[in-house]
Amino acid sequence: MRQTGNKDIRGYFTKTQWSGGILSAFFKNLRTRCLRSTGFTIAVQVIVIGAAAFVLTISSASAYFRAVHKEPDSDLFFKAYPHLIGTRLDGCDVCHRGSMALPRGQESGNAVLINSCDTCHTLNRSGSGRKPGDTLTPYGMDYFRNGRNAAALAAIEKLDSDGDGVSNGDELAAMTNPGDERSVPGQKNTAHVVLSHDDLVKKGVTVKEYAVFINTMHSKEGDSYSDYRGFPLIDLLQAAGVSEEATSVDVISLDGYVSTFSMDQLRRTYPQSAPVFGLDKETLGECGWVRYGAKNLKEGVPLPAAPILLTFEENGLSYPTASINSQGRLNGMGPYRVVVPIMNNPGIPDMSSEATEECVQMVPEKYRYSQDNAKNAGSCVGAIVAIRVNPLPPGEIDIHWQQYATKAIEEKSVVVFGALQLPQK
Repeated sequence: MRQTGNKDIRGYFTKTQWSGGILSAFFKNLRTRCLRSTGFTIAVQVIVIGAAAFVLTISSASAYFRAVHKEPDSDLFFKAYPHLIGTRLDGCDVCHRGSMALPRGQESGNAVLINSCDTCHTLNRSGSGRKPGDTLTPYGMDYFRNGRNAAALAAIEKLDSDGDGVSNGDELAAMTNPGDERSVPGQKNTAHVVLSHDDLVKKGVTVKEYAVFINTMHSKEGDSYSDYRGFPLIDLLQAAGVSEEATSVDVISLDGYVSTFSMDQLRRTYPQSAPVFGLDKETLGECGWVRYGAKNLKEGVPLPAAPILLTFEENGLSYPTASINSQGRLNGMGPYRVVVPIMNNPGIPDMSSEATEECVQMVPEKYRYSQDNAKNAGSCVGAIVAIRVNPLPPGEIDIHWQQYATKAIEEKSVVVFGALQLPQK
């Protein structure tokens, strides 16, 4: 049985819960968290070792939660290879590839390696010219071509899908990626460091507070002006020993969702617009959608420019501790949430895409939903437990970051791994 540090995860469930629906739902929903309309999914189970510890704590659902897939491929994969649950292969990357591209919100500059989640979302945008299979690794394509079933998994074990000289079966046995030629047995785990809130303060990383406007597309929580306290993400990375060779980072949520930012994005601060008042429920009744939680909002005065932050408080309150509910879905954002200002064209509030016609008619046209208005809520990922710094040095491989997830939640820490220059012990 998998261990969470020194804890067996069965200890977090009653006998009924362990054998019954809660654990089943937890696995089934997390396996398919990452992808949206990607043609098919196989190794997309995002199980986090020890995350079951939080199943019984249920809080308000986070605004950024994406649609969950109901696809059988991941169940087939982990039934065939149960030893991969809770390892570095317990995610999207066996069958779905990353890509070299500009990350979300960056319009110019050098392309960086973006993760498979963002790659799928980018290729799925209208007008992208995406075709089925565009997101697949060589291993994913071989699985698809051989029938996309349990027999296909067995049939391709002797193949070397990624051409790295090692068969798929041997790679899976060694917990390396048969869809990525850079991942081969015998590589050492990349450097990593675990940093808690207190560790960062001791290293001289200053806690900062910024008012940030968050624009959503269709969240019931609506748009917001809030005060956020936390660490500029670039300062955290410098405290972790980020290498001069680093080009991007992947921030990873408790449930395995990943979002990529370039180092260029992290080094910048972003101008913001002046707040727009009178769009709250107090003014518009049930049609109001904007929350004004920040303390010093002034009409006509732009919010100060803000960087990308790893935050732990919103409007003076700590985030609800992240948990996985009985349906296997992520609730809560704490202890850490990445907050990203609008990076292009400071925006104004606009209504939800799901607003009723009655509500739409209550506001001027410029505040009605528009795809042209920049949205940043989807970039504000909660329940951050790990940060991968890209590119990994040659000859090194991802750590099993899932093994740090329980500690991250319980001790308010994050594990940072990859392109780091750590002091010699």
